[in-house]
Amino acid sequence: MTRDNRGRAADALITLVPLYYRNAMKTRHAANGVLIAEYHSLGLLMKYKALPMSEIGNRLYISRPYMTRLADIMIADGLVERQADPADRRVTNLAITAKGKKFLKESVSKYKKDLMESFEGLTDAELERLGTALEEAYRILLKINQR
Repeated sequence: MTRDNRGRAADALITLVPLYYRNAMKTRHAANGVLIAEYHSLGLLMKYKALPMSEIGNRLYISRPYMTRLADIMIADGLVERQADPADRRVTNLAITAKGKKFLKESVSKYKKDLMESFEGLTDAELERLGTALEEAYRILLKINQR
């Protein structure tokens, strides 16, 4: 890969992320940064069941003080619970609750509905190309992540 292709790919990804957020996060479902951070945290916990707060913060680039505040909010809302780490008593894990799983599933469903509504002006051919391009981008980004 030439440096020009790397730059082009980097530029495209840099412009794609904000565009995604403008489309996917434009509705009431993501009214503020805390709610978006909750969705991302819950998504991690759905995948890993329980993680140390510091690990969630590191993966999502959330500062320690903000992660503590976020955890307190999610605990108060019943979306997660604190659990002692069986391997290290000094570590506090967060684990998703049944309410948290339900909240995340409903939110994803709302996001999908909103995105599908935003596609209304696209032709079937454009939707086909978009779906194919995004599936390919996903496969490539997974490769980058595995390095």
